Amino acid sequence: MHKFYVLALNIPVLAASLAVLPLPVFAQNRDVVIVNKSQARLSDEQIKNSRAFKNPLPSLFLPNLAPETGAARSSLVPGAGTKGAIPDNPEDDTVSNDPIANFSVPRAFGSFGVPYTSKRVSHLPTSAVSSSSNAYLSATYPYSTMGRLSFNAGHCSATLIRRSVIVTAAHCVQDFGSGSNLYTNFTFTPAYYYGSAPYGSWSWRILVRPSSWANGTDTGSGAARNNDLAVILLNKNSQGQFIGDITGYLAYGWNNYSFVSSSRTGNLSVAALTTTGYPGLLDSGSILQRTDGPSYLTTVSGAKQIYQGSNLTGGASGGAWIANFGYQNPVFSGGANAGNSSLSNVVVGVTSWGTADPNNPKDNYSSQFAQNTQYPNSSYGTYGAGNIGSLLNTLCSSKPSGSSQTYQQLGYCN
Repeated sequence: MHKFYVLALNIPVLAASLAVLPLPVFAQNRDVVIVNKSQARLSDEQIKNSRAFKNPLPSLFLPNLAPETGAARSSLVPGAGTKGAIPDNPEDDTVSNDPIANFSVPRAFGSFGVPYTSKRVSHLPTSAVSSSSNAYLSATYPYSTMGRLSFNAGHCSATLIRRSVIVTAAHCVQDFGSGSNLYTNFTFTPAYYYGSAPYGSWSWRILVRPSSWANGTDTGSGAARNNDLAVILLNKNSQGQFIGDITGYLAYGWNNYSFVSSSRTGNLSVAALTTTGYPGLLDSGSILQRTDGPSYLTTVSGAKQIYQGSNLTGGASGGAWIANFGYQNPVFSGGANAGNSSLSNVVVGVTSWGTADPNNPKDNYSSQFAQNTQYPNSSYGTYGAGNIGSLLNTLCSSKPSGSSQTYQQLGYCN
């Protein structure tokens, strides 16, 4: 299903991703796989009582921050800057009886040059929660892919982007520059709602975070860094199921998929993004929150960032920034077409930081999923470009102890 989906949408960067470029002169991250040796997870009571975790790095106050124009964006290596994405997998992709319509997706932007999101008003039904419950919506796809990531220091947010892989913020895994000292007992609870866990809670198996985050050399200053992201592979449940086969999972993209710069955006690079998470100052971090709005590219102290107006606070860290968010795609007719950068539910960043004051100026930032100084290549295996491609390649290419097969071959990274 996924190979046909990619082929039908004709994403040229996927074909290019099979070629690995020689390493340029930039300092290349040498990330390692960290194995969970205890296999312990938090109790339901610990998950319920976990406090919202705030990024320990100092927030920046940037009253004169300017977004980048299209002309300001540059490439690190030949072929750099090519946008790309790998599709999502809901529990049920069926939209209509028309096989072509099943691969038609709302456009992120057209020749008018102004980005937007368009989706059918519908949801994928679930029996995991009563339809009369307030928790019902957050248990339906695509919300079912999102959840609280609880650990010994509190809770962050995370999202499934492969069959058994979540993405979150690196600062939710360990303090910046803390070497091999990680937080412990990472436990992911999808569709968490006031103590309700309709799909259970899942323990972690291995994770990969940027070595430049661990050793404190990542480009940027304060909380604004190139690579505040990490990927975590989850164990199967007691029935031998992958979490993504139950909840579905989202797509992910790189090099600012769905961003567009045109005269109508004032030549600023902008996308219409949805951000989600469990901020501690909204419903005590017990209900998934969502914000939508224009998002802009910028550079802060050399760090490649995305920013958006938002009231999400600590606890939302690691929550997804999503292009073309929604469940069901319309059936096009009368010559209408999908437009550009139109894959559904593409995660292009995760919440990293915002100004310390929750009431002023109400901003949020994410490291760009993109090529940068630490991750300069336009292809890392078959997982795409830049930081997100490299981290997933390291994670999914590793092998469990005693196994001759990689986690990709074992189905965790489908």
